[in-house]
Amino acid sequence: MLSYYKASFSDCDLLFRWANDPTVRSNSFRQEEIEYEDHVQWLKAALNSGKCFIYIFTEDRIPVGQVRISKNELETIIGISIDRDFRGKSFAAQMLILAVDDYLAQFPEEHISAYIKGTNQASLTVFQKAGFNQLSPVTEQGIPSYKLVKSLA
Repeated sequence: MLSYYKASFSDCDLLFRWANDPTVRSNSFRQEEIEYEDHVQWLKAALNSGKCFIYIFTEDRIPVGQVRISKNELETIIGISIDRDFRGKSFAAQMLILAVDDYLAQFPEEHISAYIKGTNQASLTVFQKAGFNQLSPVTEQGIPSYKLVKSLA
């Protein structure tokens, strides 16, 4: 059964491995490999900010992937990555639904935005399956993309 917990610094190495997975990097808007020291500093800041929520999902206590919801000055943005051993097993939509439900229970007035590269049809389909709508074409960091939004309203 799929379950989750909020990430802590003890998840640093796991999150680092997922972040530098070649498929994750290729689907990211910033494709360069992440340096470990940079990741450590980023994670410490993220966990202490009160504006970044990282959900680690497990299946029978085995890590499956993560969903990150981050607030900035303009909007709240969501992202997801799945461990390569668990891709294609239909976890992604359920992970998004569980993380968004938890987040919106705490912040019911929020709208959560997802930015997906135009070439990433699999993610686009998963986010739509998880209830993200208001699809609009955008250019994100010079890349043709889609923006999807989910909220309680």
